[in-house]
Amino acid sequence: MTGITRALLLTFDDRHIREWAAAAPLLRRYGSRVTFFVCEPDRLDREDRRLLHRLADDGHTIGCHGLRHERAPDFIAAHGPAAYLRQEVLPALEELRRLGFAARTFAYPCSARDDSTDRLLLGLFERLRGGVPADRRADPSLADDLHVPAAEVAGRRVLPGCSVDSGRGPLVYGGDLSGVEAAVRRSAGDGGVSTLYAHCVADAHEANHVTPARLERLLALADELSLPCAGFDELP
Repeated sequence: MTGITRALLLTFDDRHIREWAAAAPLLRRYGSRVTFFVCEPDRLDREDRRLLHRLADDGHTIGCHGLRHERAPDFIAAHGPAAYLRQEVLPALEELRRLGFAARTFAYPCSARDDSTDRLLLGLFERLRGGVPADRRADPSLADDLHVPAAEVAGRRVLPGCSVDSGRGPLVYGGDLSGVEAAVRRSAGDGGVSTLYAHCVADAHEANHVTPARLERLLALADELSLPCAGFDELP
């Protein structure tokens, strides 16, 4: 770890390895490192694995997003915490490590979490990522919820994030990112970190996705503010 305490933490979820790899030149152009939270690692084919290793070689963090993208509180309510670890978390973590990734961090599917799931997973992971409602992205007060002051970064083990996805299938999400941009500016001006998340990187996709243009808009803003874009593994 490099001990970064001033950064934008951009993260990407699920299993869109080829699309992430296609966006790698854009990330490289801005000197950005991000975190890819991978679910269903047992379903990666040979090319997926090769590309994921290439992303890791570029300095990006590879984290865990569960085996079958189960919502933690719901699964635990139905089957118990031991079953959640045994069926959803440990197999994903073990597979990622078998493939050569440390996977020290975890992002909750659908940002579904509570204090009890945090306690359960912090025995396995250094940090967890939750989330705030996506409709907050235009709320200037979002910066208050996302910002983690520099002095608290090392001790903060659960980080909230906000979606910056552009849409899903034919559905187009709101384009007002004023709250997101306020969070980025807050971390640039005051120090500390703010966390954002997206899924696939594509102009159109059946799954949640961020367009390359929107992604570049965020990367350019951070670059303009001289705010590093870092991965979770770089945090102290």
